[in-house]
Amino acid sequence: MKRILIAMLALVFVFNYSFAQDEQEQPKDKPVSEAFSSGYLIDNQTTFIQYPKTLEMSIHHKFGTLENGKTDVWGIYNSANIRLALDYVIIENLQVGYGLTRTDMVHDFNVKYTILQQTRKNTIPVSLGVYGNLGISGVPEEQLGLESNFGDRMSMFGQVMIGRKFNDRITLQAAASFSHFNMADTSKFDYDRVGLHLAGRIKLTTQGSFIFNYDQPLKVLQLANHEEVDLNPNISFGWEIATATHTFQIYCGYSKEILPQYYMMRERKDFAFDQFNIGFTITRMWNF
Repeated sequence: MKRILIAMLALVFVFNYSFAQDEQEQPKDKPVSEAFSSGYLIDNQTTFIQYPKTLEMSIHHKFGTLENGKTDVWGIYNSANIRLALDYVIIENLQVGYGLTRTDMVHDFNVKYTILQQTRKNTIPVSLGVYGNLGISGVPEEQLGLESNFGDRMSMFGQVMIGRKFNDRITLQAAASFSHFNMADTSKFDYDRVGLHLAGRIKLTTQGSFIFNYDQPLKVLQLANHEEVDLNPNISFGWEIATATHTFQIYCGYSKEILPQYYMMRERKDFAFDQFNIGFTITRMWNF
């Protein structure tokens, strides 16, 4: 009997030792590296989130349109739209942020979460993330109207993003979104808007990449009296320079708006190249 027990214990020990060795010999499938250099890609969010306890400061700046040519140096010395923002990664894959935009002096509070991360061995073939923000307009009360309340200042944007790094150079991302304003001048604007988005990065040098985004508002929830209004796409393209702690993006794009609910719902100018704007985005990261 003792011999049988000793033999069984020996078998269990050998099995556990072999299983532990197999686990050690099979390295964990890690997430892909550098699918994007920043959480921002021109006007779009990306599925990328920095390491926990990382603070990212961003400056978004859009000049006037190109239509006046050299008179105002192609919009550089015309009116500009600016957003200053801070984003902080609380825990792995969860980021919260705050920004202030010049248009309507909107304070936005946002959150982003990466549900899935693409892995190097394609165990998970894509990255999947969600993003949302709540904007609070800071325009004077008389501009809102005498019977307005605090809720009328609010706007919202929600987005589901799916992205894939195809190789060391090319990363693409597609997304669907929903925008909403609690109050709207219905002679010009809608309350709600569904949209589709495409963005990408093509890395051409060690630190330089061609970047682009395409945002298409849809007429799904358009008001009846707006059926004749063209919903022009927000198209942007530019160049990104990235280092370990900074990204700098300079681009040319259609919309002067920076917050997504604004460029999906409030952009009404003609769609022509002289209506495009030059802009740039700068980010700086700190790890704590």
